[in-house]
Amino acid sequence: MISLTPYIVTSMNSITQIVIHFFLLSLAFGTQILSPVVSTNLTGVGFYKLGTSIVLGSLVMALGVDYFMEPGLSSSEWICYGILIVTNLIGHVFHRDTKSILMWLLYAVQIMTFTTLVFYSFDFKPEWINFFSLSMGLLGISNFAMILGHYYLVVPKLSEEPLIYCLYIFWTVIFLKLISSLAIIFSTAVPYLEEGTQLGDGYMFNWLFISMRYLWGYAAPLILSFFTYRLCKLRSTQSATGVLYIVEFFVIVGELISVYLMAKHGLPL
Repeated sequence: MISLTPYIVTSMNSITQIVIHFFLLSLAFGTQILSPVVSTNLTGVGFYKLGTSIVLGSLVMALGVDYFMEPGLSSSEWICYGILIVTNLIGHVFHRDTKSILMWLLYAVQIMTFTTLVFYSFDFKPEWINFFSLSMGLLGISNFAMILGHYYLVVPKLSEEPLIYCLYIFWTVIFLKLISSLAIIFSTAVPYLEEGTQLGDGYMFNWLFISMRYLWGYAAPLILSFFTYRLCKLRSTQSATGVLYIVEFFVIVGELISVYLMAKHGLPL
């Protein structure tokens, strides 16, 4: 269990650990929860295994970071990490092109376990859990869409519809997150932007971080996702995948800034 209340996080080392742990856990959970979006009957089991590899890699690294954070892992968190790693390994080995009942049961266990891990990791604080949920969705769908784009090289006859469907999910999540972020700006963050303020990192740095968060984390991905949509409609899936690389880069940068602002100042932007 890690302490995430902003006024308790005082050292840059603690903030860095929180940012890295948050990113890895949200990437793992986001990729896991989206795995049924595209049927393995269309892509083949290789796409599922690629996603599972990302989940496993992110989980193991998150466990490593979590292990060194204060006050350390609880027994519940150890159990959750163990279940997630074992079930993903089982799925990686035994999953076939058609998802069996066993694989659906494993998926249900994984989602319930991930949810439990998130509650314990963020000390049951609703502000952090809500913040994590939206960030996890945005990171997960941007990563999922990017790796799906690569699979058009493996399965050339795959319809562009799954990629377009991913964009619909992306727009839904980013707009929900943007609405939530703007609500915080107008309800809480206005004093941080007033000239001469000593709140946060000071007037200049507050404007710098918040501007980068909105320009890189919201504006750029939204604009680029529109171009991705147009390329998908033209069946230019590889060009769309190239743009999705840039989308994911901006999403990651935006979310890292957002987690920093949350960890240090309690601003879930």
